Amino acid sequence: MNNMIWEIKSTLIPKTEMNIGMYTSIYNEFETKEEDILNIICDYFQKRHSNKDETSIYDRINQEQLPSNLYQCYMLSHEAIDKEHTLAANAIITKKLNRLLSEQYELDSYLNSINVLLEDLLNLVKNDLPLKTKRFDTKSFIKNIEFAYDLDHEYSRLIVRLESLIPLIVEELSYQSNNKALLIYCYPESNLSPKEQIRFRNILEDLGVPIIVLTGSKHFIAHDLAHMNYIRNEKQLLTVDFINHLVWDAPLNFEKLEIKRSLEKIIKLYQEVIELTPKISNYNLADIIVFEPIDIYVVVKYLKHAKQDFVLDIHYDNLPIAVAKYIKMYDLKFNK
Repeated sequence: MNNMIWEIKSTLIPKTEMNIGMYTSIYNEFETKEEDILNIICDYFQKRHSNKDETSIYDRINQEQLPSNLYQCYMLSHEAIDKEHTLAANAIITKKLNRLLSEQYELDSYLNSINVLLEDLLNLVKNDLPLKTKRFDTKSFIKNIEFAYDLDHEYSRLIVRLESLIPLIVEELSYQSNNKALLIYCYPESNLSPKEQIRFRNILEDLGVPIIVLTGSKHFIAHDLAHMNYIRNEKQLLTVDFINHLVWDAPLNFEKLEIKRSLEKIIKLYQEVIELTPKISNYNLADIIVFEPIDIYVVVKYLKHAKQDFVLDIHYDNLPIAVAKYIKMYDLKFNK
């Protein structure tokens, strides 16, 4: 999948812009209902009952309207994955097992043998009663199997169950959708330790299908700024226009690539504290600790862009004069 910028219009939500790539993250902001946006996307990319009459998705980079049959979208979560263990009739794993069974050329022979044995067993006990056996088929077989947690003590751990099931589920979804699967995974960090989150992030990236992750954890934020999303006050903050303004407004001649890399680094390290009125310092312990002039400039501009309050604790003697003068404009100690 190439980089895209989706412009989503719907009667149900304000117009929304999203940066899209093979692995896309949307950070969970306190007041924004990201789930509503993702539900609109998922409902749009459906083979049946698409919301295409009320919704449009336009790719601004390629300047084209995306057809609703471009993808088949699926919503996943830890809860949905764990429900697969029930092997319910509509479970994805059940469908996969049924498909694999149907591909076994000896299936009918096995089932016929089982049915003959059942009939013989019944004849031993029916005592002239009008009894008969129910036909044993693939559905009967599925109903008679279950996950045996006791066979593998590690399987009681969520991360192990996810590692085991996710690739199988995605493989089946890709098969069902003719390789058009688009996944939306909600809060993959739930009930996972930081180390397990990194482990699961690697699993999601290796699935080989486009995936949009809704997260409140830095471990699931996309690596590339072009695939990150942070929507606040009904506005996408991570836009091309914002990057350009960072370049144009810079007090020193920072390169555009340097600014993008700085912003990526700040988001990956500190996005979790952005909404907490963070303290920013270049010499002391603080919520956000940045030393390089470019990083101090970028983080201050990013927070102002987000209309987020913050506190500066900056040692200005460590900065170039132009940067120090610029940052002081946002320091309350110099603007009382």
